[in-house]
Amino acid sequence: MDIEAKIFERKSVIESELISYGFMKTEQGFLYTKDFLNGSFKAQILISYDGKVRGKVIDNATDEEYILIHIENQTGAYVAKVRTAYTSILKDIASKCFQANPFLKPQSNRLTYSIEIKYQEKPDYPFAKLPTYGVFRYPANRKWYALIMNLKRSLVDKECSGRLKDEIVEVINLKIDENSEQELLKVKGIYPGYHMNRAHWISIILDETLDDEFILSLIDKSRSFAVGEGKTRIEGQKEHWIIPANPDFFDVIDYFSSKTEVLWKQSSRLSAGDTAYIYVTSPLSEIRFICEVLQTDIPYEYQDSNLKMKKAVKLKVLKEIPQGVCPIRKMRELGVKAVRGQRIATAELVDYINTKVSD
Repeated sequence: MDIEAKIFERKSVIESELISYGFMKTEQGFLYTKDFLNGSFKAQILISYDGKVRGKVIDNATDEEYILIHIENQTGAYVAKVRTAYTSILKDIASKCFQANPFLKPQSNRLTYSIEIKYQEKPDYPFAKLPTYGVFRYPANRKWYALIMNLKRSLVDKECSGRLKDEIVEVINLKIDENSEQELLKVKGIYPGYHMNRAHWISIILDETLDDEFILSLIDKSRSFAVGEGKTRIEGQKEHWIIPANPDFFDVIDYFSSKTEVLWKQSSRLSAGDTAYIYVTSPLSEIRFICEVLQTDIPYEYQDSNLKMKKAVKLKVLKEIPQGVCPIRKMRELGVKAVRGQRIATAELVDYINTKVSD
């Protein structure tokens, strides 16, 4: 890998910074020139309009390219001096005109930013020998739900041939329901899970073959397994759910505080005996009621401009939690980064609420 590729790897250009830095716009892209080492040499760096960086060093005495800096086995003191000075110029450009990306490929980075926006979760890099492999985890239990890695295409796509075999691609591994494996593997761009249990994981090459929206739907499903929502429930197992309720459409506080039992919109994942924490959304943004699920799948036809119901669930109101005890900022500390729909409560949140209720 040449000097420029190493320095600008996993970085994308911020075009708005180039002109102020000193780049000039040309037909080929943005060009920057700078004399260094007391005017003995000139650096010429060209950033193409698709973000690729090319550079060369000109010996001002001969007006010829000084190619020795790009030959790795040239290690003499003078070559090293020129190479170090040129590298410093590149690093300064990288720090001031580029932004760091978590991964190599555009689609990998777009998906990563989408995950961060939706779940406020970023990848970590736990493998000392594979520092570019990024793992996405559900914070409450640290379980993986996605892994992005860069490797040779042939390791995943067994049918590729020729130069494609050695092409470095980025791949995302996602967990799936084993009943969907055969159907998913029929989709172009999806392969059996690389280095994972193939009955439960798939690999997708992130080369734009599949669109972001489709892959994000698979990421959501994979994450649901880490959260616990995607699993088949063990018979007799009780769950603790966070259920959002919007006060803009309904007087949630009055409804729950004035009754011992209430009817609420049915979710297929609820079961009798489960605990439901009623989260009142903005502007309150906090859990205000603890309920027990008494009955599910109650026929209940209702529709207005904000809500459509065909089934209801009966909840027993166990406890009203005072305002300010469990706001979203506290929930985030306890592993619940956002509530955009019904979701499993973290063990830390359950313990916290139980402690507050018993006080």
